[in-house]
Amino acid sequence: MKNPIFCLVFLFCALGATAQNASDKTPAQQATEQMTQRYNLNQKQQAEMLKIQTRKYSNLAEIEPIKLSNAPLYQRKIQSIQLGNNASFERLFNAEQNKTLHQEQLKLREKKAVAYKEMKSAGASQQEIDQKKMELDLEAL
Repeated sequence: MKNPIFCLVFLFCALGATAQNASDKTPAQQATEQMTQRYNLNQKQQAEMLKIQTRKYSNLAEIEPIKLSNAPLYQRKIQSIQLGNNASFERLFNAEQNKTLHQEQLKLREKKAVAYKEMKSAGASQQEIDQKKMELDLEAL
């Protein structure tokens, strides 16, 4: 009777340790893993992608204080981070990976255009539209 209970306790402990290791990853490591799966990155590209993602999260943390105090500047900085990331991705990726990246960028532009049209027809202010565009940019980062 002790043996099956011991086995169950051991199993739960092992699963808990595995789950804890997965959550110990930094946001940059998690983003790198997602990009690796999405773009089939090789080892060299993964190392460079981790640097790009680390820089991105560092930049985002750096501009967080101005989020509420200076929203227009925050929005411009988000766009700047996104442009910088996209340029880094294009340099890093091969032709096939860049094709996938460009398709995703096109989908984002289309999503922004739809949101703009919907909000404009609903009578939203330019500030509200800019806020929505920034939210879409943050999702894409």
